[in-house]
Amino acid sequence: MGKTMEKKKLTIGLVVLLVIVAGVGYTVFYETPDEETEVVEEQHLVVGTTDTARTLDPADSYDTFGSRILKNTGNTLIGYEPGTDNLEGMIAEDWEIKEDGEIYNFELRDDVTFQNGEEVTAEDVKFSIERSRDLGGIPSSLLENVDEVEIVDDHEINIHLKEPSITFLPVMAYTVATVVPEGEYPYPENPEEVDDDEKFTDDVMSTGPYELVEWEPEERVVLEENEDYWGEQPHAEEVEVVVYDSSEELKQALEDDEVDLVYRELDPMEREQVREIEEIDYKDFESLSIDFLVLDVTQEPLDDERVRQAIAYAVDRDEINQEIYRGEQTPVHSLVPEGMMAHKPVFEEQYGTGNNVEEARDLLEEAGYSEENPLEIELWTPEQDLRIETVETIKEQIENTDMAEVETGVEEWDEFQERMGADIAFHIIGWEPDFYDPDNFLTPFLETDSAAFLGSHYSEEEMDQMLDEQLQIIDYEERTEKLEEIQDKLAEDVPYIPLTQSEQFSAFQPSIDEDSVELGPVQIFRYYTIRKDHWE
Repeated sequence: MGKTMEKKKLTIGLVVLLVIVAGVGYTVFYETPDEETEVVEEQHLVVGTTDTARTLDPADSYDTFGSRILKNTGNTLIGYEPGTDNLEGMIAEDWEIKEDGEIYNFELRDDVTFQNGEEVTAEDVKFSIERSRDLGGIPSSLLENVDEVEIVDDHEINIHLKEPSITFLPVMAYTVATVVPEGEYPYPENPEEVDDDEKFTDDVMSTGPYELVEWEPEERVVLEENEDYWGEQPHAEEVEVVVYDSSEELKQALEDDEVDLVYRELDPMEREQVREIEEIDYKDFESLSIDFLVLDVTQEPLDDERVRQAIAYAVDRDEINQEIYRGEQTPVHSLVPEGMMAHKPVFEEQYGTGNNVEEARDLLEEAGYSEENPLEIELWTPEQDLRIETVETIKEQIENTDMAEVETGVEEWDEFQERMGADIAFHIIGWEPDFYDPDNFLTPFLETDSAAFLGSHYSEEEMDQMLDEQLQIIDYEERTEKLEEIQDKLAEDVPYIPLTQSEQFSAFQPSIDEDSVELGPVQIFRYYTIRKDHWE
């Protein structure tokens, strides 16, 4: 990689000033009579999306788009080799596990600087990890097992854990562990006593290949290359990410050549249409993203296990996939996605694959409901077209029992996030992994201290114990067995109902090098690897 500009030579007999605007940058040709002049094309990349971010502070960011921006502007101690789930060094050039997994020693590179020009030291690493752990941001629970960050010297640290955990290294590759400079980020002494605007910031400063220069929430993000980046330079000198209101608008922008590339989210109908356009290239990616229903086990009528199980019988994933997603997704029968270690289709084993009305009716009758006295419940979704269609379909599937009446509700995302752990008892939502391990699809959902965030408020001592035990099992087969036991209890208790597993999709202009567009099993979309064919 490298910062390289395409150069052309022209000789003409007239003075010409020509500006070509293609929506994705510009090229300026300026000539004087009979002179040769170099023409320079700025290496500018425009990406279209419908995603938005709530915050870009690594201590509080926990959505897809925020994480994507942080992955392109920041670094963690370790990361993933592009296109794989293999961990590799980033700010740390080497690491060692000591004391039976209770201490992790990291040796830091000595050639890493922040985008403000300051050298990265062990003090910054300690500051960053302890800040993300202590401020109580949404992803802070991922670091709650960190007991102490000990500075050995300027370029070496020891991280002491409260107890051994097989997922600690993958967690350290997630954006919550992004290294930021001490002094540039707030870190109040008593974070529980101050408001969020005193704890968090959106002024991103880290060590990644790009530097954030502009962020207009729900409109655009502009990144410029970090010329002092310790690694290989990105291909594009500037990346502009434009946020569109709908899948239809995103597709139109691609057709009109307003963007070089789109990623998240073209709906299935638009995907089909894009695949038919000869002038547009595209790429499908396997994905670990899942959609699922959340059932608040503490609120009536969902506090009755029989009601939750009846809904699990009533849901027909195949109908959702075929009618709404045009077969683009895969019905999934566990929170652990297909293709990941220890996936077990427990909901298929327990409730079958279709709309099993009779079994659902039996359970509803047992719980005291009838056609004359139907179950009454509200099903909510964030404002997103396909999820709105999905909840309407699920409403019909539950009402097919003739023993239920379902009202549906739609809420804007920010308001939805505030309500889903409070007064919304039944809703649909999606999940992308923070790190590559089945635990990331179980502990955040099922562990007592984490489940409230998603709104299920599930709390079972037996489950908490099993979740803790599997983190300390090194043997693959033994851990798999424990993870399957956890999924069995998930299907029995039904605080969540898994629905579908999606495929990711990117479409781009023919000028984009297809091999440079990659996702990999960890779902990291790297702007810095993307290049156009004519860029050197």
